[in-house]
Amino acid sequence: MIKKLLFIVLVLALFSHKANAQVESFEMGFKFGINIAEIVGDDAKRFNPRTIVHVGLAAEIPINEYLALQPELLYSFQGVKYDSEEPNFEKEVLKLDYIYLPVMLKYYPFYVVPGFSIEVGPQVGYLASAVRQLKNNLNGAVEKSDIDVKEFYSEIDYAANIGLGYQFEMGAFFQARYTIGLADITDVKGVNNNDLNQQNSVFQLSVGVKF
Repeated sequence: MIKKLLFIVLVLALFSHKANAQVESFEMGFKFGINIAEIVGDDAKRFNPRTIVHVGLAAEIPINEYLALQPELLYSFQGVKYDSEEPNFEKEVLKLDYIYLPVMLKYYPFYVVPGFSIEVGPQVGYLASAVRQLKNNLNGAVEKSDIDVKEFYSEIDYAANIGLGYQFEMGAFFQARYTIGLADITDVKGVNNNDLNQQNSVFQLSVGVKF
Protein backbone atom coordinates (compact mmCIF):
# COMPACT_ATOMS: atom_id res chain seq x y z
CA MET A 1 0.00 0.00 0.00
CA ILE A 2 2.86 2.39 0.79
CA LYS A 3 4.34 1.78 -2.69
CA LYS A 4 0.98 2.63 -4.27
CA LEU A 5 0.79 5.93 -2.35
CA LEU A 6 4.33 6.85 -3.35
CA PHE A 7 3.47 6.10 -6.98
CA ILE A 8 0.43 8.41 -6.77
CA VAL A 9 2.58 11.19 -5.30
CA LEU A 10 5.07 10.85 -8.17
CA VAL A 11 2.29 10.96 -10.77
CA LEU A 12 0.86 14.11 -9.19
CA ALA A 13 4.31 15.68 -9.16
CA LEU A 14 4.79 15.05 -12.87
CA PHE A 15 1.65 17.08 -13.61
CA SER A 16 2.82 19.96 -11.43
CA HIS A 17 4.92 22.59 -13.20
CA LYS A 18 5.67 24.77 -10.20
CA ALA A 19 4.64 25.11 -6.55
CA ASN A 20 2.69 27.81 -4.75
CA ALA A 21 4.10 29.38 -1.62
CA GLN A 22 0.53 29.86 -0.42
CA VAL A 23 -2.95 29.41 -1.85
CA GLU A 24 -4.64 32.71 -2.67
CA SER A 25 -8.30 31.76 -2.26
CA PHE A 26 -10.54 29.17 -0.63
CA GLU A 27 -9.95 25.63 -1.88
CA MET A 28 -11.65 22.33 -1.17
CA GLY A 29 -10.88 18.76 -2.15
CA PHE A 30 -10.36 15.23 -0.93
CA LYS A 31 -7.57 13.20 0.65
CA PHE A 32 -6.81 9.58 1.46
CA GLY A 33 -3.90 7.59 2.79
CA ILE A 34 -2.65 5.08 5.30
CA ASN A 35 -2.78 4.96 9.09
CA ILE A 36 -0.22 3.21 11.26
CA ALA A 37 -2.41 3.03 14.34
CA GLU A 38 -1.49 2.11 17.90
CA ILE A 39 -3.00 2.28 21.38
CA VAL A 40 -0.74 3.58 24.14
CA GLY A 41 -1.16 3.64 27.91
CA ASP A 42 -2.18 0.87 30.29
CA ASP A 43 -1.72 -2.72 29.09
CA ALA A 44 -0.41 -1.47 25.74
CA LYS A 45 2.69 -3.69 25.58
CA ARG A 46 0.68 -6.60 24.19
CA PHE A 47 -0.62 -4.55 21.24
CA ASN A 48 0.85 -4.44 17.75
CA PRO A 49 0.22 -1.57 15.29
CA ARG A 50 -2.57 -1.90 12.74
CA THR A 51 -1.91 -0.55 9.24
CA ILE A 52 -5.15 0.60 7.62
CA VAL A 53 -6.57 3.63 5.75
CA HIS A 54 -8.30 6.98 6.13
CA VAL A 55 -10.34 9.01 3.63
CA GLY A 56 -12.10 12.36 3.71
CA LEU A 57 -12.45 16.00 2.69
CA ALA A 58 -10.02 18.88 3.20
CA ALA A 59 -10.39 22.63 2.68
CA GLU A 60 -7.90 25.48 2.82
CA ILE A 61 -8.70 28.99 4.04
CA PRO A 62 -5.89 31.56 3.55
CA ILE A 63 -5.24 33.94 6.46
CA ASN A 64 -2.25 35.88 5.15
CA GLU A 65 0.95 35.36 3.17
CA TYR A 66 2.29 32.84 5.67
CA LEU A 67 -0.70 31.21 7.37
CA ALA A 68 -3.79 29.21 6.41
CA LEU A 69 -6.39 27.03 8.10
CA GLN A 70 -7.11 23.53 6.85
CA PRO A 71 -10.33 22.07 8.30
CA GLU A 72 -10.95 18.42 7.42
CA LEU A 73 -13.62 15.75 7.76
CA LEU A 74 -12.08 12.27 7.93
CA TYR A 75 -13.26 8.70 8.30
CA SER A 76 -10.34 6.96 9.96
CA PHE A 77 -9.92 3.20 10.44
CA GLN A 78 -7.78 2.50 13.53
CA GLY A 79 -7.21 -0.06 16.27
CA VAL A 80 -4.57 -2.69 17.07
CA LYS A 81 -3.66 -6.36 16.66
CA TYR A 82 -2.67 -8.75 19.45
CA ASP A 83 -2.44 -12.41 20.48
CA SER A 84 -5.77 -13.85 21.56
CA GLU A 85 -6.37 -15.21 25.06
CA GLU A 86 -9.54 -16.95 23.91
CA PRO A 87 -9.43 -20.75 23.46
CA ASN A 88 -9.41 -21.95 19.83
CA PHE A 89 -8.30 -18.55 18.52
CA GLU A 90 -4.77 -17.32 17.79
CA LYS A 91 -5.05 -13.64 16.91
CA GLU A 92 -7.39 -10.73 17.57
CA VAL A 93 -7.93 -7.38 15.88
CA LEU A 94 -9.55 -4.45 17.63
CA LYS A 95 -11.18 -2.36 14.87
CA LEU A 96 -11.95 1.22 15.90
CA ASP A 97 -13.54 3.43 13.23
CA TYR A 98 -13.71 7.18 13.90
CA ILE A 99 -15.20 10.25 12.24
CA TYR A 100 -12.74 13.08 12.90
CA LEU A 101 -12.83 16.85 12.49
CA PRO A 102 -9.21 18.14 12.49
CA VAL A 103 -8.49 21.87 12.16
CA MET A 104 -4.87 22.45 11.15
CA LEU A 105 -3.00 25.75 11.25
CA LYS A 106 -0.53 25.75 8.35
CA TYR A 107 2.61 27.86 8.30
CA TYR A 108 4.28 28.36 4.90
CA PRO A 109 7.98 29.23 5.25
CA PHE A 110 8.09 29.71 1.49
CA TYR A 111 11.54 31.24 1.58
CA VAL A 112 12.82 27.69 2.27
CA VAL A 113 10.78 25.52 -0.12
CA PRO A 114 7.77 26.93 -2.02
CA GLY A 115 4.64 24.90 -1.25
CA PHE A 116 6.08 23.38 1.94
CA SER A 117 4.06 23.80 5.17
CA ILE A 118 4.40 23.05 8.86
CA GLU A 119 1.05 22.05 10.39
CA VAL A 120 -0.33 21.87 13.93
CA GLY A 121 -3.85 21.67 15.30
CA PRO A 122 -6.47 19.86 17.37
CA GLN A 123 -9.06 17.31 16.33
CA VAL A 124 -12.21 15.87 17.85
CA GLY A 125 -13.72 12.55 16.84
CA TYR A 126 -16.76 10.32 17.21
CA LEU A 127 -16.45 6.53 17.50
CA ALA A 128 -18.55 5.14 14.67
CA SER A 129 -17.76 1.46 15.24
CA ALA A 130 -15.79 -0.78 17.61
CA VAL A 131 -15.42 -4.46 16.73
CA ARG A 132 -13.29 -7.17 18.32
CA GLN A 133 -12.41 -9.68 15.61
CA LEU A 134 -11.08 -13.10 16.63
CA LYS A 135 -9.04 -15.04 14.06
CA ASN A 136 -7.74 -18.56 13.69
CA ASN A 137 -6.16 -20.56 10.87
CA LEU A 138 -7.75 -23.96 10.31
CA ASN A 139 -6.38 -26.19 7.57
CA GLY A 140 -5.27 -23.17 5.56
CA ALA A 141 -8.60 -21.33 5.96
CA VAL A 142 -9.11 -18.29 8.18
CA GLU A 143 -11.90 -18.52 10.75
CA LYS A 144 -13.23 -15.16 11.99
CA SER A 145 -15.67 -14.12 14.68
CA ASP A 146 -16.77 -10.48 15.12
CA ILE A 147 -17.99 -9.06 18.44
CA ASP A 148 -19.44 -5.56 18.83
CA VAL A 149 -17.57 -3.88 21.72
CA LYS A 150 -18.62 -0.25 21.22
CA GLU A 151 -20.20 -0.11 24.69
CA PHE A 152 -16.72 -0.55 26.21
CA TYR A 153 -15.20 2.47 24.47
CA SER A 154 -15.75 6.21 24.78
CA GLU A 155 -17.79 7.74 21.97
CA ILE A 156 -15.68 10.93 21.93
CA ASP A 157 -11.97 11.15 21.18
CA TYR A 158 -9.79 14.24 20.97
CA ALA A 159 -6.16 14.68 20.05
CA ALA A 160 -3.39 17.04 18.95
CA ASN A 161 -1.83 16.83 15.47
CA ILE A 162 1.58 17.85 14.20
CA GLY A 163 2.84 17.34 10.67
CA LEU A 164 4.39 18.50 7.42
CA GLY A 165 2.82 19.08 4.03
CA TYR A 166 3.62 20.00 0.46
CA GLN A 167 1.18 21.40 -2.09
CA PHE A 168 1.69 21.85 -5.83
CA GLU A 169 0.25 24.73 -7.81
CA MET A 170 -2.37 22.55 -9.50
CA GLY A 171 -3.78 21.57 -6.07
CA ALA A 172 -2.24 18.15 -5.52
CA PHE A 173 -0.71 17.73 -2.07
CA PHE A 174 0.74 15.19 0.31
CA GLN A 175 1.07 15.21 4.08
CA ALA A 176 2.76 13.34 6.92
CA ARG A 177 1.09 13.69 10.31
CA TYR A 178 1.38 12.34 13.83
CA THR A 179 -1.75 12.27 16.00
CA ILE A 180 -1.21 12.31 19.77
CA GLY A 181 -4.31 11.05 21.58
CA LEU A 182 -5.32 13.10 24.62
CA ALA A 183 -8.55 11.34 25.63
CA ASP A 184 -8.98 8.04 27.45
CA ILE A 185 -10.71 5.92 24.80
CA THR A 186 -11.74 3.06 27.12
CA ASP A 187 -14.67 2.43 29.40
CA VAL A 188 -13.52 -0.96 30.70
CA LYS A 189 -11.89 -2.45 33.79
CA GLY A 190 -8.38 -3.90 33.80
CA VAL A 191 -6.37 -6.00 36.24
CA ASN A 192 -7.74 -5.87 39.82
CA ASN A 193 -10.84 -4.15 38.43
CA ASN A 194 -8.96 -0.88 37.90
CA ASP A 195 -9.98 1.55 35.18
CA LEU A 196 -7.79 1.35 32.08
CA ASN A 197 -6.37 4.56 30.67
CA GLN A 198 -5.51 4.24 26.98
CA GLN A 199 -5.09 6.69 24.10
CA ASN A 200 -4.94 6.48 20.33
CA SER A 201 -1.61 7.13 18.62
CA VAL A 202 -1.60 7.35 14.81
CA PHE A 203 0.95 8.16 12.12
CA GLN A 204 -0.65 9.17 8.80
CA LEU A 205 0.61 9.51 5.24
CA SER A 206 -1.89 11.23 2.93
CA VAL A 207 -2.24 12.38 -0.66
CA GLY A 208 -5.02 14.46 -2.13
CA VAL A 209 -6.17 17.22 -4.47
CA LYS A 210 -7.80 20.60 -3.79
CA PHE A 211 -9.76 22.63 -6.35
